[in-house]
Amino acid sequence: MSNDTDIAAEVLAGLEEAGGNGPMICTLQRSAADEPTDPWSGGGSGPTHHEVTAVQTQKHIRDASGTLVGETKTVLLVDATGVSPLKSDYVAVNLRIADVMSDTRFHEIADVETVAPAGVALMHKVTLAD
Repeated sequence: MSNDTDIAAEVLAGLEEAGGNGPMICTLQRSAADEPTDPWSGGGSGPTHHEVTAVQTQKHIRDASGTLVGETKTVLLVDATGVSPLKSDYVAVNLRIADVMSDTRFHEIADVETVAPAGVALMHKVTLAD
């Protein structure tokens, strides 16, 4: 392993420890490349699922003057050793792939910010939509 992957692995270990009773595993749902562009077309191979390790936090929103506006956003700190989340993905929080059902609630991803000092991806900050 290079120093880059060593550092990302250390961040992963930290995220796993921060979960308390073991790592919090979340499931990303990604649309397949052959998905139809409208829901009436049918076909396609269906979405793919990927497990990621994460820590869930809350971000308090402030206005331009720095005053809290009484709004919070859920942010997931996701490891960078596996698949990288995209804004087009959806995520089921604290749920493994094996537990995904047809009625599982997946949250829309509003934003993904990759923490990558010196170009080395260490983790992703994933902000969930309301």
